Amino acid sequence: MAFNPISPSEIDFIFKGVEEGFRNDGRSNFDFREFSLVTGVISQTYGSSRCRLGNIGLGTDVLVGIKAEIGTWQLGQTDLEDKGKVVVNVDISPTASQQFISRTSDDYALELSQLLSRVISGPQGGLDLKQLCIIPKQAYWILYIDALVLGYDGNVIDTLIYSTRAALCDTLLPKVVVESVIDEDTNSEHLAFEIVDDPEAVTRLTGCEDIPLSVTLYVIGSRFVTDATFVEEVVSTARVTVCTNRHGSICSIQKGYSKTGFPPSLLTEMLGVSKQLSIDLIPLQDSLIDSLRAINLDSSNPETSMTFLNKF
Repeated sequence: MAFNPISPSEIDFIFKGVEEGFRNDGRSNFDFREFSLVTGVISQTYGSSRCRLGNIGLGTDVLVGIKAEIGTWQLGQTDLEDKGKVVVNVDISPTASQQFISRTSDDYALELSQLLSRVISGPQGGLDLKQLCIIPKQAYWILYIDALVLGYDGNVIDTLIYSTRAALCDTLLPKVVVESVIDEDTNSEHLAFEIVDDPEAVTRLTGCEDIPLSVTLYVIGSRFVTDATFVEEVVSTARVTVCTNRHGSICSIQKGYSKTGFPPSLLTEMLGVSKQLSIDLIPLQDSLIDSLRAINLDSSNPETSMTFLNKF
């Protein structure tokens, strides 16, 4: 990732502020910026959301859309015998940040795609992929998660996962009817499916509330911060993303770039902080998603938004 030079005095100011628990934008080390969450923003998708972190036009802004198609099972696809699959793609808009150049932004987009795919499709991703199976060893749903980073001012990983979780909770798939039919040529019985041609006949994804949320921690000096700004990311020496579900179980730990190592005691402290923040944050987002869902059902305009301040 390319970035503009930062003066030594500014780096020193950030380091000393983090050591004292007071950052250059006035937040403490574990404070988040303001989130604005919108669902149902793209009518051509089965589910969508947009999450803004920080000031509008200046912060991090991520748009996520969910599309789906039916895949045909092929011999040898043992991992898809009784479940569907999720395909993730993350792009970074050229206007997202002047710090990006074409090649490095593509590399970072690939890194984000792989990270999000591991979170959603991993063994503790929360989303039950078996519900995407239509007929075992015959047909299944493929979910396409397409994310676009519209603005970038740090902490894009958490914003991306928050927005993806909300988009999956907003997803409604067409209802599929499975029935037994007789093949006229062979006179044998087999299962067939048909998509119901009714926009009101839809099925909501289940288990989305079990999808974990992430808290990404950045090591600066001998301490660490959450929700780092772009400048804080640049001066940090390591990045650790911890995903925790609503039951308080840590689902995954992913370490990003690391300029220097850090002691195990600091990692233990980071895990404890991230777990507590996630436990408090997940019910807050679930409540917001429920409120948005109710508003969308009652409103002819699907584009509604609500804003919440993280209480930490």
